[in-house]
Amino acid sequence: MLEPAVARVWPKVPDSLSEAERERLEAEVLVALRALEAALDQAPSALSGAPGDGAPGNGAPDAVEQAAHTVAAAFEAHPPLGDLLAAEFDALTEGRERFGPDAPPPSWDTMPRSLLVPVLYATDRAPATGNGGPRTGPGYGGERGQLSYGQALVNVPDDHRVGAVEKPRWWRLQFRTNPARDTRLGDVSPLTATEFAELARGHHLPEGAGGPRSALVFVHGYNVSFADAAVRAAQIAYDLNFTGLPMLYSWPSKASVTDYAADGNAARRAVPYFQDFLRHVLTDTGVDELHIVAHSMGNRVVVDALADLDTTALPAGAGRLGQVVFTAPDVDAEVFRQLLPRIVRQARGCTLYVSANDLALAASHRLAEHPRAGQAGPGLVVAPGLDTVDVSDLDTGLMGHSYPGDHRSVLSDLHGLLRHGHGPSQRYGLARVPHPDGAYWAFQP
Repeated sequence: MLEPAVARVWPKVPDSLSEAERERLEAEVLVALRALEAALDQAPSALSGAPGDGAPGNGAPDAVEQAAHTVAAAFEAHPPLGDLLAAEFDALTEGRERFGPDAPPPSWDTMPRSLLVPVLYATDRAPATGNGGPRTGPGYGGERGQLSYGQALVNVPDDHRVGAVEKPRWWRLQFRTNPARDTRLGDVSPLTATEFAELARGHHLPEGAGGPRSALVFVHGYNVSFADAAVRAAQIAYDLNFTGLPMLYSWPSKASVTDYAADGNAARRAVPYFQDFLRHVLTDTGVDELHIVAHSMGNRVVVDALADLDTTALPAGAGRLGQVVFTAPDVDAEVFRQLLPRIVRQARGCTLYVSANDLALAASHRLAEHPRAGQAGPGLVVAPGLDTVDVSDLDTGLMGHSYPGDHRSVLSDLHGLLRHGHGPSQRYGLARVPHPDGAYWAFQP
């Protein structure tokens, strides 16, 4: 919480200090923050007590505390900046919603400095091949294949930060992955459809576990590899402290910025495969309730599939759709409105996240010559049975498109929706905004 507290106070520094004082403070704080970051890099191993690598007594926790005190002292030397920093720190700490696996499901394997998050997947990608044929792994590339199933294990480090996908940092000469530091894809194990269902029912969603058995399937967007999709699915489940079964549906995106049209065709082709996957999950795995979170072009797969599949007509005993969440959908807004009534009647709830600052959707709008469902503004989609949430007043980064997995406030909102079933009026930071078609909800700046 210290670093974001400093970021909140910093715009107020020029009001309290001369230019020379500000420059001295800036130099002192930057040095202290670098020392804090370096100490935090060493702290996880020190706190774990692993033999020969940060065993007690190497001083890493003390280094963290010392660096943090140095940052605070630099501000305290210039009243009232010290009081402002303390107030911001307290506000961030008190308002922070708990994330991460407070009590991870039993099927998540605990490693010395990380968790292995199992993600059951289905894909219509073809297996990736190397120079001599199918590679050891196996993984999946961007070519089209038939529907197949499996389980991917994703390593999430104990010091994982909400909304982050930790990777080796090349500017620190970190070229190799480290389980204690990086979120990364591990083993990928193909399964038959029967094995997939048996693993879900017997290991991840056992009978008699108490409470409804739930699963959360993530459907990725354009320009995403299989590995990145699996990591994102695990990261979202981890950050939401989702205690059900994380799942992924991965369609054959070519994972290239220049292949937008090819990805669009692949998403359209994936629709019947995704429908088969939904039928299989809802009827054969023992799941009581299936939540869906789709991002960007992945919404095309979900919208078209659900508009042409009545999940309420599945055999008796089948699971039902819980929350269906459309995040930054790269879907024609008019088409989305037309198909929505067929979807909302099947689900316990439907939520749409939109932004006026989404540059990726602005580019798609220009290409298609029609607004996208994920865009806020004059064409905002507001409809019966749909909770529309506008994130435009949040700082969602340069492109403003990856906020569903990157932004703490959006993840907090999803936490309230998916973990607790809270409606918009019960979730923190949202305000109701009147609209000619009803009302929508907006994050407050």
